[in-house]
Amino acid sequence: MLSYIDRGGFDAVKMRVGIADGTVEASIRRVLAAREALGPSIALMVDAHGTHSVAEAKRFCRGVAEAHLAWYEEPVSPDDKRGLAEVRAATDIPIAAGESEFTRFDFRDLIELRAVDILQPDLAICGGITEGMRIVALAAAYQLQVAPHLWGGALLFAAGLQLAAACPSVFILEYSLGANPMLHELGQEPVAIEKGAILIPDRPGLGVTVNEEFVARYTVPRRG
Repeated sequence: MLSYIDRGGFDAVKMRVGIADGTVEASIRRVLAAREALGPSIALMVDAHGTHSVAEAKRFCRGVAEAHLAWYEEPVSPDDKRGLAEVRAATDIPIAAGESEFTRFDFRDLIELRAVDILQPDLAICGGITEGMRIVALAAAYQLQVAPHLWGGALLFAAGLQLAAACPSVFILEYSLGANPMLHELGQEPVAIEKGAILIPDRPGLGVTVNEEFVARYTVPRRG
């Protein structure tokens, strides 16, 4: 994570926790070690990918209280919205969720259950830019923040940038520095980053020119 900060000048990083760690206690140790290495000025988020139970999520929150997390993402299964609300009620760590939800109606349910602090619509899942704008409007009405889920390809990422440019409720964007050819090679233009900020392209449309050579390289012939 220190290397990510050095490469992009970022002031926030996110790490995975949950089932891959084996135990809740192992996740807690990793988070506390990360906080110690990063220092107090770097925002630290964690993502459990829905792998904690409600009881485990509560225990995790108590164990990492001194790490001052910026958010705890998908603590429990996205199908357990009431469980998510129970976790949120038990901690002051901001809860983020929504990457697996469809349409504004699913997000309305999360909001009405008081299950989230940060909404994470994935524009490739929730219904595109138009539905994303409706979800952001819901967030604004309830004074919630939005952090679009942008872990897919270059076109999804570009759509998320446009949503962020238009909506004040979007307060942060996530950008993968890992191996992700769909993000880093599908578009011809590189993502422009300056001092931890991503510049919104002013080119036509989403601002991305599809790399047709990349598409051809990975196209699978249809059979039958």
